[in-house]
This record gives sequence, C-alpha cells and structure tokens, in this order.
Amino acid sequence: MSKFMSLLVSAVLATSLAQAQAPARPPRPPAQPTPAIPTTPPQAPQTPAVTLPAPTPPAAMPDMPTVPPGAPVIPPPPAVPLRPAPPASPPSVAADAPGVVSKLADGLRVTFGSDRAELNPATEAALRALVRATPADARFSLVASATGKADDSSAIRRLSLSRGLNVRAVLINEGVASTRILLRSLAAPPAGEDPPDRVDIAVQQAKP
Repeated sequence: MSKFMSLLVSAVLATSLAQAQAPARPPRPPAQPTPAIPTTPPQAPQTPAVTLPAPTPPAAMPDMPTVPPGAPVIPPPPAVPLRPAPPASPPSVAADAPGVVSKLADGLRVTFGSDRAELNPATEAALRALVRATPADARFSLVASATGKADDSSAIRRLSLSRGLNVRAVLINEGVASTRILLRSLAAPPAGEDPPDRVDIAVQQAKP
C-alpha cells in the first residue's frame, strides 16, 4: 500500500512539473460585437432634374401677294451684225464660145462647144433675161452634161460641172440666192437626148 501511494505521488508531481514548465497560452481575444442590421431599406440616389429649353417659335410666313406676278420680261438678244455673203465670182464668157439658147417648157437650154465651158455674150444675156422675168422667190434646177473620151469619165464630169457652175454664176450675179439653186452634174445625158453638151435650166415657182 505504501508503495502504491508513493507511485501516485510521483505521477502527480511529474504532471505538476510539466505544466509549470509549459509556455503560457495567450489569452483568447474578446468576441466582436455583431453589427446591427438596418430595418429600413436604403434610399435610391436622386437624379437631378433636367430643365429643357423652351421651343423656338416658327418663323413668320411672308405675306403672299394677292395678284399673281406678271410674265417675266426677257430682253431681246443683242444685235449681231451679219457677215455679208462673199461676192459671186463673175461668169466665164468668151466671144468665140459656141452655144445657143432654146426654150423649154419650164425654162431654157444652153448649149456649149465641144470641150468648152464658157458662155458667149448671147447665152449670158438670155440667162440674165430669164432671171429678171421670174418671181423673186423662184427656184432654179440646173442639170449639166458633157461628152468626151469614154475612158476618162472624171474629165467629162469636171467639164460638166464647170458648165453648171458658169450658169450658176450668172444667176447669182443677177441676185438669185445660192440656196435657191440646185445643180446636178452628169457625166453624160440620157441616151438619145441631143445635144449632149448642154445645161438645162428649169424654173420652179414657189407654192402659194
């Protein structure tokens, strides 16, 4: 029994010694207070009031005239001097040129010598008299023809054109406008029509 007691006392002393040698435990921090929960909900932030500008009044309408305006006055265009027409070239007239004048149903026929395009004084005078005897608004149709070498049609056409231009020059010198003269140049007249070296002048009266 005494032995058991001595062992118990030794165990108690060892425990006390161990507790005395252990480091001290830091004290427990105090408990934090629980925050109070608000009983009313937070208010929403207030939006500042926006002031709108006052509307602009509409512009006043101009007074409408009770009478419609008159038609616009357009000034006449400035006068521009017209360029005078160039003077007509004089016709080619030769005293020895063959040729006669014969009447047609609507004009005259003027003949020429072979390989010649000149008028003679008599044929020129007959053309001038024809123009003076016709109305001022009459039109003239000239059909010129010629003969020559069959293998040189260009020379025949040039001779025919020279005769027609010579007759045309007489008409223009007598005051006939070139726009009222129609000239046709043929290499040769239709078959069977004689004489072939000629210019036929047809007068066309203006229609009323």
